[in-house]
Parts: sequence; C-alpha cells; structure tokens
Amino acid sequence: MTTGKRATARPDWMLRALDDVAGTADWLAEQRLRSVREVLPALIMRLEKLTGMDLEPEIRLELMRLYKRPVLKVCAALPSPDPRRAHGGFDSAGGLTSEQRLDRLMRLNLDQLFQELDRKRYRCSAATEENRHWVLRNLFKFLRRQVRYAMLAGRDCPPHTWQDLHDLFVYLVIRGNVQLDSGVEVDLFDDGFDAETEYKRLLLIGYAQQCGITGQAALDLLPRLDDWARRSRLSDPGAHMGLFELMLVEVSQDRPMRVKDASLEQGFRGWVMLPAADYQRFIDRATRRERRQARRAA
Repeated sequence: MTTGKRATARPDWMLRALDDVAGTADWLAEQRLRSVREVLPALIMRLEKLTGMDLEPEIRLELMRLYKRPVLKVCAALPSPDPRRAHGGFDSAGGLTSEQRLDRLMRLNLDQLFQELDRKRYRCSAATEENRHWVLRNLFKFLRRQVRYAMLAGRDCPPHTWQDLHDLFVYLVIRGNVQLDSGVEVDLFDDGFDAETEYKRLLLIGYAQQCGITGQAALDLLPRLDDWARRSRLSDPGAHMGLFELMLVEVSQDRPMRVKDASLEQGFRGWVMLPAADYQRFIDRATRRERRQARRAA
C-alpha cells in the first residue's frame, strides 16, 4: 500500500507548479537538496511536458530563463563523452543519453518560444529585440551542445536536429537577420553573437564527424572552430556548376553537409560551403591518420 502511494505521489512531485513561474522558481530551489539521480528524470519530464503546453510567450520565456542554469549544472554532473574511448566512453552508441535528452528538450522549448515571439512580435510585450536575441543565442547554444556532443560521443544527433538547424538559419536569412556574401561585416549585438558564424561552426563539426574524426583530433578541432567558421563562406550553388568535390549544405535534408564526388550538374536548395583552407588541411591530415591507424589495427 505504501509503495502505491509513493508511485502516485512521484509524478505530483515532479510536475508541481509546471506552468507557474514563481512556483517553478521555488521548485528548482528545492531541488538543490536532491541528488542528480533524483532531479534528472524530473527535469526531463517537466521540459517534455512544457513542449506540448500552450503557454503565453511571456511565461515560456521566464521559464526558460529559470531552467537554463539548473539544466547546465545537471549536464555538467553527468559523464562527459571522451572521443579517445570507444563509443565516447559509453556502453554503446545507440539511443540518446540523458544529457542529449536534456539539451534536446531545452532546444525544442527555445525554438518554440522563438517562433512565438516572432509570430506575436507586434502584440506581445515579451517580444523585444533583447528577449528575442537571448532566445536565439541560447537556441544556438543548445544546438551547438547537441552537435558537439554527438561528435565527441561518436553517436548521431537526435532526429531532426539538423533539419531544425537548417530551417532556423534559412528563416534568419529570409528575415534579413543574416546577410550572406556581404562585403560589410556588421556586429548586430554587443556580445559579438553572429548567427552565420554559429551555423557554419556547426556545419564544420558535422562534416568532421562524417569524416570519422575521433580521438585527440576531435579535441584539437574544437578550439579552432570559431576562427575557421568566420573564414569559411556559404556560396550560391549556381556559381559552382560543373565543379567536383563540393561541400553541399542541403537545407531540405536532416543531415550535416556532405561532399559530392561527382560534378554539380543542377542547383539545389541550400549552399556550397567554401571552408577555410587550414580547416580542410586539418581534416585531410586527420583522416589520413585515421586510415593508417585502422590499417595497423587490422
């Protein structure tokens, strides 16, 4: 009988004050006394429920501000992937880890919020440029966490991660928030955030993973990505017809960019990526090293 009561009370504890800002702040404060093992499933359950709830943008915005730090703290307490070990140090490469689930749920809520703020930007007090920027910056932050984690752990991103990233960037281009092929660089925000650089950084990570970059090379790649992303360029496919071995960013596909071995004979929805030369040299050296190690292991 006692076990039954505990089972009934457990969801109530996990979902208390779910859509109430003040109540959520109190709930999160109480979780500091609990172990990560207890808090983790509760956070996952709460964030999953929020994605399906019809909330006013003001409420979702304040909730996301509240959840961001606790989610990152819980993720920091979980085992980190190590690309120098098989499957990133996990038992297998299948399924989503708890950290992937948390990052994905934060990203889904932030994406939903960004769309709501833009849709109601002239009728919503929360849809200020400052709030919209906070959401966009953190949306890219959690997308970056997902893509980076997948490479280090040697596993796939959650389904639709790449499609959602492509859709977001295309939307920003259409809205005029990103000026591709512009000779003038404009820092739109004081914190130096640049959506195009963020997007290209993730494309470079995704391509490196597709090439099989693992181990120390994966760790060496990460600190250089910001510079490489700024010096890489997205170009219209029409300017590259007939050329071979182009890096294609196909925005209608739920996948990272890929190399087309055959010549480009027709246009497509997306861009050709022209990576920084030293990024390409890094990838070439690392892949040759991976092939040599694989032959020795065989």
